[in-house]
Amino acid sequence: AARRNGIYIPTLCYAPKLPPFGGCRMCIVEIEKAPGFPTACTLPVADGMVVRTETPALQAQRRETFSLLLSEHPYTCLTCSNKCGCVEFQGTIRKAAVTTGCQYCPKNGQCEIQAIVDYLNLTEVPYPISYRGLPVEHDDPFFDRDMNLCIVCNRCVRACQDIRHAHILSLVQRGDQTIVGTAAGRSLLEAGCQFCGACVDVCPTGALFDKKSKWEGVPTAIIPSICPYCSVGCAVNIQVRDGRLLRAVGNDEGVTNDGEVCVRGRFGVVDIVHNVARLKTPLLKRGNRSVPVSWEMALDKVGQELAKYRGDQFAVIASATATNEELYLLQKFARTVMQSNNVALATTLPHSDSLISMLRLGGTSIRDIRQAATILVIGANPFESHPIVGLEIRHALSKGARLLTIDPRQTDMARQSTLWLRPRVGSDHVLLAGMMKVLSDADEVSLPASLASVRLDEVAAITGVSVDQITAAARLLTGEEPVMVIYGSGVTHQRQADETLKAIRWLASALATGIIGLPGEGNIVGAYDMGVHPALLPGYRPSGQPGRDCYAILEGIRQGEVKALYLAGDVPPWPELAGVPFLAVQAAIHNEITQQAHVVLPITTFAETDGTMTNLEGRVQRIRKAIEPVGQAQPGWLVVQNVANRLGATWNATSASDVLAEVGSVLPAYRGMTLDSLGTSGMVRRFEPAVAPSVEPLSLDGVQAITTADFPLLLIVERNCYHYGGVALTKHVKGLSELKQEKMLHVCSADAHALHIADGKQAKVTSAYGSDHWPVQIDNGLPKGTAFVSINPVVGSPIFPDLIPDEKVYAVRVEAET
Repeated sequence: AARRNGIYIPTLCYAPKLPPFGGCRMCIVEIEKAPGFPTACTLPVADGMVVRTETPALQAQRRETFSLLLSEHPYTCLTCSNKCGCVEFQGTIRKAAVTTGCQYCPKNGQCEIQAIVDYLNLTEVPYPISYRGLPVEHDDPFFDRDMNLCIVCNRCVRACQDIRHAHILSLVQRGDQTIVGTAAGRSLLEAGCQFCGACVDVCPTGALFDKKSKWEGVPTAIIPSICPYCSVGCAVNIQVRDGRLLRAVGNDEGVTNDGEVCVRGRFGVVDIVHNVARLKTPLLKRGNRSVPVSWEMALDKVGQELAKYRGDQFAVIASATATNEELYLLQKFARTVMQSNNVALATTLPHSDSLISMLRLGGTSIRDIRQAATILVIGANPFESHPIVGLEIRHALSKGARLLTIDPRQTDMARQSTLWLRPRVGSDHVLLAGMMKVLSDADEVSLPASLASVRLDEVAAITGVSVDQITAAARLLTGEEPVMVIYGSGVTHQRQADETLKAIRWLASALATGIIGLPGEGNIVGAYDMGVHPALLPGYRPSGQPGRDCYAILEGIRQGEVKALYLAGDVPPWPELAGVPFLAVQAAIHNEITQQAHVVLPITTFAETDGTMTNLEGRVQRIRKAIEPVGQAQPGWLVVQNVANRLGATWNATSASDVLAEVGSVLPAYRGMTLDSLGTSGMVRRFEPAVAPSVEPLSLDGVQAITTADFPLLLIVERNCYHYGGVALTKHVKGLSELKQEKMLHVCSADAHALHIADGKQAKVTSAYGSDHWPVQIDNGLPKGTAFVSINPVVGSPIFPDLIPDEKVYAVRVEAET
């Protein structure tokens, strides 16, 4: 109440999203006609209450308490009368290995202790400094821990426990030896920390601080934007100094993420935007070399070459991490200028009427998850893939919600579930049909006509889940409301995706539940809205004669039918690209694909452009330009417009706002949206009429064994979204590969023993398409006969067709490396 009315009360243990603690005693106040000095953070305001926040008695008590706190913190600079004179020597002072004062500290100018010292006018501390003399912990990725600067306010511990529900940090030891640490003194990495950065963000001192921007100083500008790395679209504040990004932190005004982010959004921005491999000038292939040229020369070359290959000879592959404006113009360019429906995403989802319907309708609000009493998660592990969705699930669990997880792997989410079902891979739709049968028999709902003959014993035989478990799962869903259903790539990328999605939609309708789908890349929903699909125009209207998808485009290159490719997507280094007569690439970062291109057009990253993206809720959100473009890079939408104009178009957009206005004229769901009107919260687009197609007929067919004598192991594939701008985040963001293990073969110990492979050793993995070599990790959360791997689509693997997994499971053979 005081802060909302502009009244300052000093605090050290309080933070806005943390429950009241009253530990630091700095926020004491006087209440008229009440004894003592209660803490403001634990005392609710009441009508008629008379509160005094700054009296001589309060200030004296605060000085005494604060002096005691400072006795375990280097305070020399805090009380020095000449502290301003050290600024010119700051660069030299910071070379010292030990932080012994403010001028040595990365938090200087942003430290809450400095603010309180000034507020209390503290010029002397009567207690000697009790310096802990602990070594600074540099071994963990992303941030350092200097416990010599810790005042044991407990904020970081409580953020880890009460905000993130991670329980990694705790107070260790006792009395005056108390310090923040982990159980058994393990590193954060060993303790299972996911490095969300919440502890760093609430730390009032320099005890926890980003490695990357530790000595960069105080930001001079803070720009609200969104994170492009996954389909949640978290609101972030980009901190800038001298034209460079310092860091990105969660924006507390964000509707989707409530100020929280994951490791990618918190620590993965600077390394991409300021990557050493950023493309700064257009490049033109001359012989075996790519040489810098002017924009005019590059655009002229693209125009001259593409003019030779209109119609089906031309194709576009776009990125689901691009803005709506860029994506809209890419498909418009292909269709209206090049007369081709060969418009595809590099990460094309399997075509399914049910899936298209789900994307069109949009999802329930992510924030509604925390209010759910019962949650069904099927074919997804949002704790890893979409951590903010996972965090909302943890919020619900902390309030007593019940969690039903359907997943063949025993993930961390499965272990935290009220009930975990492990169906055979590919039988999810049959299991859901069995649950629907239980609900129908109990007169809870009416069964679809196509499932009238379903028998639970047959369902159990097909799925491997007992009748008792099927019954318990169905009853769990009808026990308490509201109910939330969350599905992921384990549903959308399986062969039976259409049937499973029909069953999910039926359940949601029958039980009046919310549905949230978890597509991968940041703007995949927006890409489909904009018509980046060979069979769909903007607004999900049929394109007439469907063009080629990503895989068909590649086959067309092999057959000599596709002769010009405009590549703006995140794809693996296909060897076939070397044989296409003309390859133009627009990209932000130099990679293996740009090396093969005849022309390379440098574009901006999300931090250097304005535009919009649409998240999994259907929420259209604004991306804001935070810094000037690197080198000669231009916004992607502008590059596409300039290319189109070289081929006879007369497009004249002068800004992303102009393109968004055109989108609104074509798509009623986007009509009236402007960059300014979107603000920080964005706007949820609605397509009309929002009528879902029928779930009939719902078939139980399609569960087929894909393993053979030659390929006896079933490999479950996660196609992750740790990529942006054509590069893998795990390769370009230092420390991320320690958290996200790609191309790591997970098998249970029984299979490892039978196959004579060992943990940490290399194994040869072979499918019908090719072979690869991956290190082994023993994972007893997998059933016997099943393996798991996470694949980055910009890296790919030869065991998949065209290097990219287009399905969820493959039959493989695993052998020990010789």
